[in-house]
Amino acid sequence: MGLWDYLYQKDKRAFVYLNQKMRCRVLDIVMPRITHLGGALFTIFLCLMLYVFGQKDTKIAAAEALITVTGSQGIVQLFKRRIYRKRPYMVLPEVNTFWSKLLKDYSFPSGHTTAGFSMAAIISIYFPSYTLLTYSLAAAVGISRVYTGMHYPSDVLSGACLGTGFAIFTHAISGML
Repeated sequence: MGLWDYLYQKDKRAFVYLNQKMRCRVLDIVMPRITHLGGALFTIFLCLMLYVFGQKDTKIAAAEALITVTGSQGIVQLFKRRIYRKRPYMVLPEVNTFWSKLLKDYSFPSGHTTAGFSMAAIISIYFPSYTLLTYSLAAAVGISRVYTGMHYPSDVLSGACLGTGFAIFTHAISGML
């Protein structure tokens, strides 16, 4: 077995654990809702609300967050169009999904997780007292993406790294302006 096969087997095993073995009534209710915290509607709405109603630092953080979310999603789409990884429910048997209309695009990396970690990183930079809360919510979004059958754990981990990295990059660039 080669390295890629070994890593895929580990990824698949972690997916099955989070998607099938952890399954319970409470998580079946909570996880499909948590996943929306990383969606475009929520993240863009949050950025706009923070900008419109915030004071100086909040407005700056909101603008950086909007740039970070938008830019990182562009990279997500580039990866999805270059790395043709099918979503778990398209490949694996008995995947638990929670929507009747399933996505047809590719799986790698997780856009919801990227957005969640983009937001968490920017908010943490400007408001360090919210670091634990924001990263916990971002991690919950990532776990929800596996729980709901949309992504493999490696898609989520990649999205977390991409979102955090792009946020740090955006903040560094904006500090130079």
